[in-house]
Amino acid sequence: MRSVPILPTIVVALVVTAMVALGCWQLERAHWKEALLVSYQAGLAAPPLYGLPADMPIEVVSFRRSHILCRIGTAPIQLGGINREGKTGFRNIVGCALIDGRLIMADLGWSPVGTKPLLPVAGQRIEAEGLLIPDEVLARRVLGDRPGSTPLLLVLEAAVPGLSPSVPPSIESIPNNHRSYAVQWFLFAAVALAIYLLALRKRNRRG
Repeated sequence: MRSVPILPTIVVALVVTAMVALGCWQLERAHWKEALLVSYQAGLAAPPLYGLPADMPIEVVSFRRSHILCRIGTAPIQLGGINREGKTGFRNIVGCALIDGRLIMADLGWSPVGTKPLLPVAGQRIEAEGLLIPDEVLARRVLGDRPGSTPLLLVLEAAVPGLSPSVPPSIESIPNNHRSYAVQWFLFAAVALAIYLLALRKRNRRG
C-alpha cells in the first residue's frame, strides 16, 4: 500500500476545515437572526414610543411605533414601492435630524409613477407617527457617513400632503437562510472529503 501524500492531504484537510468552520459560523448567524426576529416581533406588540430614546438599542426600537419630531436634512430620494392599495410607484425618503442631533430617515409617503410631487424641503420640520424600520443599507445611501447617523427609517403612518402612505417592510420579508447556507457548507465539506478519499483509493489500487 502506498503512503498517503502529505501535501495534498494537508491542503484538503485545510479546505474541509474551512468549510466546516463556515458552516458553524452560519449556524451562529442563524441563532442570532432568529433572536433578532423575535425582538422585532416583540417591538410590534410593544407600546408606542415618544421620540427615539438614545439609551435603547436599535434592535429594541425596531418595528415599534413612535411619535417623532425631526427636521429634514437631506434631499429626497425615491425607491420603488407600493401603496396600501397595492399600486406600484415610489417611496419618497429623506434624512431627518432629531432634536438631539441624531439623524434617522423618514419615508414621507408614496407617489405614482410619472408624477413629481411637491415634497418638504431641507430645514422643514416634521412631526409624525410611524413605524421604525432598521435598514443599514438604505442609511448608507441616504445619510452617508454623517455624524450621528442612525440606521432607522420612520415610515409615516399618515403621509405628508400630496402623497399616499407607503407600505412598510414586514418582518416576514427579512431573509433568514443561514441554516440552508450552513447545510451547503457541510455538504461541500463532505463532498470534498469523499472525492479525496476516492482519489486516494484509486491511487492505491494503481500502486
